[in-house]
Amino acid sequence: MADSYFTALSDSELIEHLKNGFHQALGILFLRYRRLVLAVSLRILRNNGEAEDVVQDVFLEICKKAAAFDAGRGSVKMWILQYAYSRSLDRRRYLALRHADGHGTNDSGYSPKHSHAYYPNGPDGLTLEERATAIRKALETLPARQRKVLELAYFQGLPMTEIAESTSESLGNVRNQYYRGLKKLQDALGGFSA
Repeated sequence: MADSYFTALSDSELIEHLKNGFHQALGILFLRYRRLVLAVSLRILRNNGEAEDVVQDVFLEICKKAAAFDAGRGSVKMWILQYAYSRSLDRRRYLALRHADGHGTNDSGYSPKHSHAYYPNGPDGLTLEERATAIRKALETLPARQRKVLELAYFQGLPMTEIAESTSESLGNVRNQYYRGLKKLQDALGGFSA
């Protein structure tokens, strides 16, 4: 099938084609969401090289786990962003552990014990779906303004200045909503690490 055929498909249709082994569909999803995944990862990792690695990991995982996608639980975009967020946090934890212990790594800096492969369900023992559900439920408990600011920051990767512009609020108010919402989200999630 020609790439132009895949370009015209919806995200859900692309996932269905990916489930059936048409890997061209992954290329289109990559083109659609690479920048967004990179923005989320950069926001968490603050390192372009590490963020690019996460982008590759996310799309490889999307390819492997396309059959796990359930449209009833959300859009393809949100599913991809949940992977991006989760893998970025996993990578940040790995980097923090590697930096903190200063050993257990080979010349490339890789330590299997600290990689997300060592923790198939994440270091907190939760599957990606369980994490996503917990985060979604916690977000629903927030006041609308705080929820909107957090969604724009984390799921769309917007900086505070752009959030202020898009919501027509002052930068100070956006920051206030962000930090209050983040605190409430952390409290709602308890010991769970998003």
